[in-house]
Amino acid sequence: MDADPLLLSRQIRQRLEGLSRAGLDRIAIGPIPEFAERPPASASPAAEPVTPPPPPAEDRPGPDPAPPPAPRRRPSSPPAPAPSTPPTVGSLFDEAGIAEPVVPPEQREEALRVIAQEIAGCSRCEVLAAHRTNTVPGEGSATARLMFVGEGPGQTEDETGRPFVGRAGQLLDDMITKGMGLRREDVFIANIVKCRPPGNRDPQPEEVRNCIGYLERQIAIVRPEFLCVLGKPASQALLNTSMPMGRLRGKWQRYKGIPTIATWHPAYLLRNPAAKKETWADLQMLMKAMGIPLPGKGKQEG
Repeated sequence: MDADPLLLSRQIRQRLEGLSRAGLDRIAIGPIPEFAERPPASASPAAEPVTPPPPPAEDRPGPDPAPPPAPRRRPSSPPAPAPSTPPTVGSLFDEAGIAEPVVPPEQREEALRVIAQEIAGCSRCEVLAAHRTNTVPGEGSATARLMFVGEGPGQTEDETGRPFVGRAGQLLDDMITKGMGLRREDVFIANIVKCRPPGNRDPQPEEVRNCIGYLERQIAIVRPEFLCVLGKPASQALLNTSMPMGRLRGKWQRYKGIPTIATWHPAYLLRNPAAKKETWADLQMLMKAMGIPLPGKGKQEG
């Protein structure tokens, strides 16, 4: 006999009211189970499944031994960052990695030479192309762990075709050799723009857009583990931001997944020697991440 719908509705309402008084304000509803059809009322009782009687107590097998309790799991703590992967700010600098395929190490010098030839014939920036003596594509190890990126060539660089060889370059050499204990030929040095802006002015936005693709290709070929960007124009251009140097330096950034330090340009340090202390602090961060021992009193435990 079918249940009375009114009675069923009243029972459901009473049940819900009781749950509400108990403080339950919602019920999780899962998938509706599939029930077997109820046999018709005329079905023979023999159709009902028969449960065999339990065996005598002495014939019953003993209960299975209880398994040992599982050890309590402690909340897992996040793994400590590896020395070569320093923490970075969670911001617009968290970019995807380099999309270009990896160039085998033995082919990188030739790939960089091809880019240098393209740069030598570039005339995208009419003013820069008309006033340059030489293009300055960059130089250094094609498998460098560290790449320095500056703003653009100065007069001495324009005359020689080599990056950072003037007074600012001599200071950068001291930072690399005396400060970090590396050799200049161990790193790769390049600039945002590859031609000298007239009067050593900052590169204009259009000039940066015309030229930065060469640098991006160089980075993709060398695949440095770390980047050190020198000065505001280079840092803002490479990191695609308008933040001032005071907010960019002193912390890790990222360029296409590469841990990046932004610090003062050596030319700025020549005009403002007091900023050398901040630059040395930035280089110490870089050295610690690279596993380079810190000299003298500044040595820090890893």
